[in-house]
Amino acid sequence: MTSQFFLKTSQDIELFQGYPSFTQSVANSTGGGVTSSMLSPCARFLALATKESVKVYSGELFDHELVSLPLSNVYDLHFSPSGCYLSTWERPSAQDSSHLNCKVWYLNKELDSEQVIPVFQYQAKTQNGWSLQFAKLDNYAVKQFGKELRIVKLDQNATFNFDQPYATLSQTQESESQAFSTYLISPAEHPTICTFTPEKSGKPAHLTIWPIVEGEISKKIVTKSFFKADSCQLQWNALGNAVLCVAITDFDSSNQSYYGENTLYLLSFQGVNGALGGNSVRVPLSKEGPIHDFTWSPTSRQFGVIYGYMPATITFFDLRGNVVHTMSDQAKNTMLFSPSGRYILVGGFGNLQGSVDILDRHDKFKCVSHFDAANTSVCKWSPGGEFIMTATTSPRLRVDNCIKIWHVAGKLVFVKEFKELLKVDWRTSCPYKTVGDTHVIRDWQPKGDNATPQDPKLNPAQLQVHQSAKDFIAKHPKRSGNSGSGTQSKGAYKPPHARRAGAGTRTVPGMNVVNAKPSPKSTVPGLVPGLSPTASKSAAKNKKRANKKKEEAQSHSAASPSAIPPSEITIKETSSPEEKKIRSLLKKLRAIEALKQRQSNGDKLEDTQVLKIQSEEKVLSELKFMGWSEENAN
Repeated sequence: MTSQFFLKTSQDIELFQGYPSFTQSVANSTGGGVTSSMLSPCARFLALATKESVKVYSGELFDHELVSLPLSNVYDLHFSPSGCYLSTWERPSAQDSSHLNCKVWYLNKELDSEQVIPVFQYQAKTQNGWSLQFAKLDNYAVKQFGKELRIVKLDQNATFNFDQPYATLSQTQESESQAFSTYLISPAEHPTICTFTPEKSGKPAHLTIWPIVEGEISKKIVTKSFFKADSCQLQWNALGNAVLCVAITDFDSSNQSYYGENTLYLLSFQGVNGALGGNSVRVPLSKEGPIHDFTWSPTSRQFGVIYGYMPATITFFDLRGNVVHTMSDQAKNTMLFSPSGRYILVGGFGNLQGSVDILDRHDKFKCVSHFDAANTSVCKWSPGGEFIMTATTSPRLRVDNCIKIWHVAGKLVFVKEFKELLKVDWRTSCPYKTVGDTHVIRDWQPKGDNATPQDPKLNPAQLQVHQSAKDFIAKHPKRSGNSGSGTQSKGAYKPPHARRAGAGTRTVPGMNVVNAKPSPKSTVPGLVPGLSPTASKSAAKNKKRANKKKEEAQSHSAASPSAIPPSEITIKETSSPEEKKIRSLLKKLRAIEALKQRQSNGDKLEDTQVLKIQSEEKVLSELKFMGWSEENAN
């Protein structure tokens, strides 16, 4: 299944066709003035904000400028789930305190740039949590007013009458001294709202699911009370009948983490608005430490969690919080289900080395492929579930900016490198029927061709690899391609403490060496067999001092060199410039190995340390140029 994807650089916006052509369809030059860009979830629109205006594009190739909004200093954009509403956030004005810097625009109609006006305006001074929350079909909108949540019901007239809302929910229903700090509307066709109230003054935190009914909402579908919760992260499943909540404390009472303590809770219900009952549990995590990632399967029946101090534990649970499967501890911190829910990507990004495993949910979570995507800052499944996009973007990393497309079998099929890459994303197909060739949705029934994606076939032999991937693999043989099961391959770099090094006697061609034990392989001077690198250095220094004293003692009684037959001459171990250079390079490799070990343990590294790890290939190439090889180090 082919899909489009778009890229944003510092100079332009590029749209590419997917597999197998990967041809560039559109390149809109922005001149470097784009402050924000976003694809709508419905795939109908692309919005670009500059300091002077906001432009919305539509069409199969985003080549039609739908509307240009005369807005200045817009720094954030937000689309509603069905794409009917575009929200814009302008930088607050220091001169006008009454400036309404947030505007909502209705796009699901025939538009005329000269007559387009916002359907709702309000003020939000901070950029955090500024946008309205919309239901899945854009038929409800939620906004906070003081200690009250107000919900309006929307129609084609797009009337936001929050003065006379459809429903209200008081934030002080749990306790007069406590108020909601977080709320999230569900993605169901009959939506509900999950609210979180942090603990305060010895009173526990509350997690509650409420129905959206006309008037004042007072009935709870399901609720859970607990302590150790200053803030939270909420995530609904696709059906909107279960929600996961990671409760977070600001401080860790055990003083083992800078990021506080994490606890995971699960609330679920059955039937519309919980007509068939609800359930709330604390998800049993068997290991202490932070929760790195948690995500729902698209089927809404299972979820996975990566948690604990590195190496982390990976566990899958069912809808009632029961353990389905637990994997061995690994240095991983990212989990992504494929759109069909069959395949699961488990990767270690950020400070980890970029190792990626693809698991088959239908085959007892067996690892079906593996590849390495170092320095990845963005990772996403394609809408069809056949390909995986990994990218290195600025400002997360300002080196090696690129986008890579991998097949689910672990084969690299496309690469494009950039001087500066800012944003990447897949473009899905619109799930709803539109009027003719226009962008307007009239029928909210899903299209027939938008069924659940089919599972891709794992047959890399039939893949068409783009020329860009072939060139990249030839240029960087160790940074691309399928690395099999992930085990260390023959000839791979081994840390110094794992090597065996022989005696360091250097011979001169044409001369015999007395009392020297020949070794089948030449060795790197300075390393003593069976000792660590530090101990080897000490032993080498002691040996050098002993040899020096021995030479001084023998210098008074030794005969002249000309009196000694050539067969009796022993050349003492010396350090040539080449050997000194090799030892210096090996020292760099030991430092890189130590940094990689810290990285695999989950430690946060500085940018300079990450760059040092990336220099490993250069150091190895210099060693090989000097005549050193990994086999000789064994």
